[in-house]
Amino acid sequence: MKKSVLVSLACSLATIPIVGYAASLPIRVKYEMAKFNNLPAKLKNLKILHISDLHNRQSNKINVDIWQHILGLDYDIAVFTGDLILDNVKQIYPHLDGIKSLVKKVPVFYVDGNHERWCFSKMAKLLENTGVNVLYNKISLLGNKSVVGFRDYDYLQERDFNGIDSLLSKMAKADRTDNKTDNKANNKTDKPANGTDNFHIILSHQPQIFDYLKQKLPNISGLILAGHTHGGQVKLPLLPTLFAPGQGVLPKYSEGWYQNSTGNLKMFISKGIGTTHFPLRLYNPPEIAIVTLSNA
Repeated sequence: MKKSVLVSLACSLATIPIVGYAASLPIRVKYEMAKFNNLPAKLKNLKILHISDLHNRQSNKINVDIWQHILGLDYDIAVFTGDLILDNVKQIYPHLDGIKSLVKKVPVFYVDGNHERWCFSKMAKLLENTGVNVLYNKISLLGNKSVVGFRDYDYLQERDFNGIDSLLSKMAKADRTDNKTDNKANNKTDKPANGTDNFHIILSHQPQIFDYLKQKLPNISGLILAGHTHGGQVKLPLLPTLFAPGQGVLPKYSEGWYQNSTGNLKMFISKGIGTTHFPLRLYNPPEIAIVTLSNA
C-alpha cells in the first residue's frame, strides 16, 4: 500500500514539468487596456504591439515562424523592448524579413536589452537599415506621439546614469507647447490635468527604470513597456514569480501591470517570447501584447 502511494506520488510529480512544458508551447496574444485620467485626446485608442525577449536562436523553432501571425493583427505602432537575440547578431537574421514587413505596416521602435549590450552598435545599424527607429536614450516625436527609449538598465547603472540628463529634461518639457495650444483653443487654463504637462510611451528592457523615473520625474505621465523578467520563465502553479534576473529571488517586478500612486505612470511587463540559455518555459507560455490607450 505504501509502495503504491509512493509510486503514484512520483508519477504525479513527474507530470508537473511535462504539463508545464506543454502548457507553455503556444504563443499567446494578450489584449491589454491602459487607462489614464489625463490621456491626451490625440492618443485615445492608440494600439501598441509590444514584442520583447525574442532571444532567437536559429535552431529554436518556438519563435521563428511568428511573423505571419503578428502581421495579421491590428495595431498602430510596434515596439521591441530588447533582447531580440541571445548572444550573436546573426541570430536576428531569420527575422529580418518579418521586421521589414512590420516596418511597412506601422512605425516600429526598438531599445536594446542586456543580451545586446555587447553588440549594440551592430544591432542599431542592422535595424536602422530595415527602417526601425532605434531609441538609445532618445526621444522620438512622431506626429502626435512622444516615444522615449532608454538603454538597458544595467548599462545605465554601470555608468551611474550619466549622459541621460538631456533626455530627462526633454521628457519634462515635451508636449508643453502642444498642451498650451490645445488649451487656448478650448478656452481652458494652461495648467494641465493632475499637475502634468506631458504623456510619453516609454520603452525600457528592464522594469527597474520605473523606480528611477518616479524619483527623477515625479510629475510625468505615461506608459512604460518593459520585458526582461520572462515572467519568471519557469513558474509553479499558484506560486508567485520566484526569480527574475537583475532582481533576484521574489522580485518586485515580475509581469503585468504596475503604477505609481497617482496612476499617471503605468508599466506593463511582457513575459516575452523566447528563453535564455535555459531553453524551457514551464507554466509560462510565450506572449506578445497589444496595449490600447484609453481614458479611465
